[in-house]
Amino acid sequence: MRFNFLPIITVLLMHPAGINIVAQTPDSSDSQMPRQDVLASDSFAPDADERQQETFYAPNQVQTIQLQISESDQQKMKAALPECIYVPARLKWNEKTLDQVGVRFKGNSSANPNQKHKRSYLIKFSKYNKQQRFLGLERISLDNGVQFGSLFSEPIITDILRKLGHKTHRCNFAKLYVNEQFAGVYVNVERIDDTFISRHFPGKPGGLWKNDLGGPGGELRYIGDNPQSYSKAFEPKNKQAESEQEVHQLLSLIKHINQVPNENFEQMLSKIFDTEDFLQTTAVMLLSGAFDQLTGWGPHNYYLYHDPTASKWYYLPWDLDVGFCEVAFGKVYVLEDWNAAWPIPQGTKNPLLERIVQNPTLLARYRAIALEILESHFNPQQLCNTLDSKLALIEDELKNDPFPKRRATATTDENYADIVDSMKRFIRKRYASAKNQLMNPGNRPNSTRRSNDHDPPQAIMQRLEASVRKAESLQRRLQEIQRTMQLIHRSLQQQKFTEAENLLEAMERLTEDTPSKEQNP
Repeated sequence: MRFNFLPIITVLLMHPAGINIVAQTPDSSDSQMPRQDVLASDSFAPDADERQQETFYAPNQVQTIQLQISESDQQKMKAALPECIYVPARLKWNEKTLDQVGVRFKGNSSANPNQKHKRSYLIKFSKYNKQQRFLGLERISLDNGVQFGSLFSEPIITDILRKLGHKTHRCNFAKLYVNEQFAGVYVNVERIDDTFISRHFPGKPGGLWKNDLGGPGGELRYIGDNPQSYSKAFEPKNKQAESEQEVHQLLSLIKHINQVPNENFEQMLSKIFDTEDFLQTTAVMLLSGAFDQLTGWGPHNYYLYHDPTASKWYYLPWDLDVGFCEVAFGKVYVLEDWNAAWPIPQGTKNPLLERIVQNPTLLARYRAIALEILESHFNPQQLCNTLDSKLALIEDELKNDPFPKRRATATTDENYADIVDSMKRFIRKRYASAKNQLMNPGNRPNSTRRSNDHDPPQAIMQRLEASVRKAESLQRRLQEIQRTMQLIHRSLQQQKFTEAENLLEAMERLTEDTPSKEQNP
């Protein structure tokens, strides 16, 4: 992948403002919608919102969501790529219509200007009206289910987590229409935000962090007491997470995981961490092949929440569309290199899982949990029937879905029949291998180096992929700085000094030292 940074960097270096290039894309680049009175869910009682949320995210229902976006704003969204900007839109679901809604593309694949398939959307109801909510929700996501895994992974995995009683995000399928044109079948995903936290953790809120792209310390490895050392990995997602007290709690958690003596580790972990929940999550991720997680090969795609009322930490997995693939991308050997009895994927370093594996009591508890979950939720006939039922919900709509009918993790899957068949093969193979491994753990397996495998080491590839993602983010910020500079010069030439001053404030935010992980949240 190539990035053409030179023209932009050259412009910046020629201008005195072109320094310290790290900051969040300002809202000044977004299309502005005039304020007006609209129907919002503020007028409904919380219990009414909760009932409608359950309907909106009912696992076996397919929602119909309609968006109205002006042609000019659609052009703005596409012209801004790879930057994902908000534009105003109207949303309709059942009998409910909201007129002031912020919509933008979301995700790395959707930010690619040359992407051929349908793009994912993030819808923010408070973008133009801070108090506006939809069924009590501030945001919803419509994920394309294309870039990794398939449309079926996240709904199946979250169904299992919910049946286990976990505090996990809800999701189902949705048919999306944009300006009355069918845009495809999407995964309708609940966001993990303040609304989610207040629903699952009543009482005093604590810090919520997201590990989106990974970074130093992102695998919960202790790298010192300086909070800035972890800032690339852990993005604060609420006000509490920005407080000194809660940041101290996060550093204390990481330090305890790495430094508490072995004889005290089990007691310490059970006291400050929802250990049972994490062991169950570890088992579900492994058995479903959801490898793009802290518990898999990618130490990212998760949230950490500190509940000050219970004085406990909770691990909240996110972005579960990777799963049910035996050999992903032709090089990630999910079945062969991820032993159910020894739940650390080969070639990875994970301080938390390593210490769990080294603790006989915790390892035995994990194995008992994994075997129980295997039999109760990953029985091949049962799970294949679940997959068939998910397909039946959207089978007719998928015939007209305007995107390539294949999944990136398994390039041999040419259509939905192939996708479902290969997922079923994975389910059967994983059940058989996991049961044998859990019943006969044996010694911890050694890392496998395949004689015909000439690929670079996986750790290098992970670092390269992380660097590419960071480069893309930097490129987007550079482009936004360049546009803002041009607008400032134009305003000065037109003697619009107030406008120039506002733009200059935006420029100052863009050139602050701390970059934002997610633009326009």
